[in-house]
Amino acid sequence: MKYKLFFFLFLLFFIVYLGVSHLNPDNVRFYVGFGKYYEDSVAYFVSLSFLLGIGVSIIFGFFQDIRSSFGKWRERGKDKKRTEYREIIEKARTYELKGDREKAIESLDRLVKRGPEMEEPYLVLADMYSSMKDYGKAVETLTSGQVHMGKQEALLLRTVKARLAMKNMAKVEEGLREIIGLNESNLEALGLLRDFYLLRKDWAQAMDVEKRIQKFIKTDDEKRRLMGIRYEMARTVFNKKDTNSYEEITTELKEMINEDKRFVPAYILLAETYKCMSKANDAARVYARGWAKTGHMVFLLKMEDLYIDRGDPGVILKIYRRILDLSPKNHLTSFLYARLCLRLEMIDEAIDTLNLLLGEGQEFRGLHRAMAEAYIHRGTMDRAVEEFRTAFPMKHIYIPFTCNNCQSVKEEWSDFCESCLSWNTISVKREEFLSTDSAEIRMLSEREDWAQGGQIL
Repeated sequence: MKYKLFFFLFLLFFIVYLGVSHLNPDNVRFYVGFGKYYEDSVAYFVSLSFLLGIGVSIIFGFFQDIRSSFGKWRERGKDKKRTEYREIIEKARTYELKGDREKAIESLDRLVKRGPEMEEPYLVLADMYSSMKDYGKAVETLTSGQVHMGKQEALLLRTVKARLAMKNMAKVEEGLREIIGLNESNLEALGLLRDFYLLRKDWAQAMDVEKRIQKFIKTDDEKRRLMGIRYEMARTVFNKKDTNSYEEITTELKEMINEDKRFVPAYILLAETYKCMSKANDAARVYARGWAKTGHMVFLLKMEDLYIDRGDPGVILKIYRRILDLSPKNHLTSFLYARLCLRLEMIDEAIDTLNLLLGEGQEFRGLHRAMAEAYIHRGTMDRAVEEFRTAFPMKHIYIPFTCNNCQSVKEEWSDFCESCLSWNTISVKREEFLSTDSAEIRMLSEREDWAQGGQIL
């Protein structure tokens, strides 16, 4: 086929040549400088130009072919070397699995010296050192890789992780920013940098990085994380106790609640702000709304403190009784009511409620601990000892809280889980305790006067 094409092109060129010669029979002069010229027909000069172009193309193509062949030869060599190196790496991993870690490290060390321009051996060797908790050696290996290969994302990222494990925080931020400078969409580096600022409680920097992350990831978790950072910034201003800033804080928190009606920390901080502004009734309404929207027990506990501090515990008692009238099977509320009765030294009422829970098959250490304390108040020490034995081993808490995200157990509710750096994830551990709001309870909590003193019933 190639020869047919050449023949066709030659025939086409010959026809063009004849046509140009026929149409341009006269000679022309082609000047080359200094008064010199060549004289011949137009067809001759056109043909000469065409042939010169073909010649140049052939020469250029020849050198391109040589260059391409040389490149392919080098690439084949590199592929062969990479295949050989990967076999050595796999053999080193096999040594490690067999427990012969020294032999694995020795193999990788030799490989790094043979092929310092290959990234994978540095990474595997650094991972081995990290698994041995020898983070200094891991950093040394990765630094050597950067010396031979330049700044590579994978090497830099492993170095940052090793320094995090060493608690060498001075170099962590610098390393992460270096990675992001190479690749601004490296989400792992951005996430680590954000978490670094969260641990330092540098909320402004954390906010900036989180916004960059959300250009690439728009999940509910990331939105919640941004909400948490906004909340921390508001809380930082609140902690300064500047009365001139309270209106600004309440505006921001209300916006946050409107964006996410189940974000518990915003309700709690908004109520605290209202209390500082001497607006106790507004604080009570916020607690009531938060409980209605989320069903979280922390709002009932906060209302207990609010009304007891005001010297009006009758209001919270009425709130509990009204909830239990509407939802008698809400075991969490029943237990909280019993604890409140203990707190107010209404011992008989507390014991009756706790016995009712036990009769319905509820069994957890906090319940028996509460019962033991009730019997102590009554002076029935033998029954108290029996309940304490059932509650053993004792804990500092009545109801265990847990982070829904990382499952870490907490002694009390908190707005933030330091174990997994997440907000709004801590709730009651036992799922059967979580209240399910009925329509009647929601209607009750949405009344303007339901949480105001003396007006609940």
